[in-house]
Amino acid sequence: MMPSELGGLALGPALAVGLGLPLVLLAMTEAIQVAGRRGHPIAGPLRWTRNWFMPVLALVLFLRVAVGLPGTNLSVRLAETVLWIFLAAGALNFINSLVFEAAALGSWATRVPRLLRDLIRILLVGLAAAVVYSTVWGKDLSGALAALGVSSIVVGLALQEPLGNLFSGVMLLMERPFEVGDHIEIGDVSGEVKEINWRSVHLKAFGGLTQVVPNSVLNKEVITNYSRPRRMRMEMVEVSFSYDDAPNDVRETLLAVAAETPGVLAAPAPIAATLNFGDFGIVYRLIYRTLEEDRWPVRGELMTRIWYAARRRGLNMPYPVSVNLDYEQKGVFGRTPPRARDLLAGLGRFPDLSGVTEEALETLDFARKEVLFREGDPLTGVMVLVRGEISLQTGEGEGAVEIARASPGEIFGESGMYGRQASSLSAVALVDCLVVRMAPDAISQVFEKSPVLAREVGQLVEARRSSAQAARESRRKT
Repeated sequence: MMPSELGGLALGPALAVGLGLPLVLLAMTEAIQVAGRRGHPIAGPLRWTRNWFMPVLALVLFLRVAVGLPGTNLSVRLAETVLWIFLAAGALNFINSLVFEAAALGSWATRVPRLLRDLIRILLVGLAAAVVYSTVWGKDLSGALAALGVSSIVVGLALQEPLGNLFSGVMLLMERPFEVGDHIEIGDVSGEVKEINWRSVHLKAFGGLTQVVPNSVLNKEVITNYSRPRRMRMEMVEVSFSYDDAPNDVRETLLAVAAETPGVLAAPAPIAATLNFGDFGIVYRLIYRTLEEDRWPVRGELMTRIWYAARRRGLNMPYPVSVNLDYEQKGVFGRTPPRARDLLAGLGRFPDLSGVTEEALETLDFARKEVLFREGDPLTGVMVLVRGEISLQTGEGEGAVEIARASPGEIFGESGMYGRQASSLSAVALVDCLVVRMAPDAISQVFEKSPVLAREVGQLVEARRSSAQAARESRRKT
């Protein structure tokens, strides 16, 4: 039978299509199996091409080559339109899988913003639609482009603010001044970046509040990123002390407090500087580093400890007020602190302290969680707890073991009872505490007047020593 007798079919091209496509499908199936066994991301796009694109391609080839229908035929145009749609979708699928999903960590492909990829995808889809409109359907694009231009102006004017956010978001994502998880500050707004989209950036602010900042605002403001190059923040604290306090003593105190405050980073080391001479006192600035997420708790703890340390060392923070004081009538301005002798007498455990000089007694304030002294520190004299609660420990850091707790009226730091000696335990304030430190000669006078108190203190010291020894032996065994 001749080709003209086969209902208009061209035998040669039909055989080529009929034999070639199955071979191509067989090769693609084998490639899909190999890629699937190796876990390669190209397996998905190949499978989509085999199941969707190839059947439509076979239909187009059959209609154009085998049957010989012209390109103006409605069936051919519909089939080619579907083919172009599948071709654009398949190309985007291949690019996404090979370039982005298979990209190594840290490569340029992983840093391309998702929003930019979506915009490129929309652009390619629009280009494919223009090709179909012009090539397949034979339409002139000049009229469509003119109408599109007018429509774009109208839409642009109507959507000026959303489009401004969109393009600002694209520029920010291309520059990438921050990423999700970074802690940033924009004007008066600061927090952790939780989401970046085409319109805005979502920040989790202090206190758990979510703040939404439009991209157009971000593009105009100065962005401070506290997570780069490291997730730390430099903080500054300014405090004033009296002109009677030596600046070197004040700066030494500030640095000691910063070194003992949990959350203050040791490197870079804190800096204490004499800033200026103010109206009410000398102004000092303490500069330290902390992690961004710890900035407010650390600042609060540091400011609290500065007050206690200044109180212990006899440093004065002047009142920022102006007063007219009649000295002869009202006496010295300020509140007179209670005497150490009166504080001990109020405990009801100590005998008459009339023979003890004021120089042998010292009143000290300590903040919650502050270390009074560490194991091995030199001590002179003993301490009496007037108010609060003290934890007596052996060991350092996470391996510290609590031996006992001192309550108001109890003596601790007994290693310095007879002179300067290394402490056998560490003392940590569990709450705000008020302590009186007694010199060795003062505690000797107290014990001479009250043998009962001396015996009680001796028994207490022996119990603590035995508990500390048992804890050390247990730690050595483990």
